Amino acid sequence: MKRRKHIFLDDKAKAKRLERKIIKYEKYKSHQEKTPEEDFRFKEKMALLSIAASNFMMTGHSPTLVITKKEEGDEILMPVGGGQKDRAREIISRVDFRKLYRGGTGRKTDPLMIITAICMYVMRQDNPRRGDIRYSNDFIRKVGVTKQIYENVSKKLDSYLKA
Repeated sequence: MKRRKHIFLDDKAKAKRLERKIIKYEKYKSHQEKTPEEDFRFKEKMALLSIAASNFMMTGHSPTLVITKKEEGDEILMPVGGGQKDRAREIISRVDFRKLYRGGTGRKTDPLMIITAICMYVMRQDNPRRGDIRYSNDFIRKVGVTKQIYENVSKKLDSYLKA
């Protein structure tokens, strides 16, 4: 009996297989040379960001500019609205996770944990008095973010964003 290959491949699986064959013949670039769009990890991080953002109910759209009156006669375009997810996406694309939080002996590192800490950082930047993000939250506890990890990540983010 003649053996047939790839009988059960649907269109999606065929596309992925072709994509892998094309990637095989592309010129190899080291991690430092790749742009965030070329890096496969970036797509994974964006998927994890959407998970964390939906758990925190972050605002996703960019802030809209609305004409507001500062003083009598002055009309200025001021940003109104959220854009928290966009700012988190920008931070994730610029910052190297290995420099944000390094796992050592007995310390767990997970991209979802770091992305959750970045989301908390962005939300607390919007409203510094926000106290309703508790570390006992089911999602935060399951991901593994503690107060110490969050403070460590936020200090490093402050230093990166100011530089």
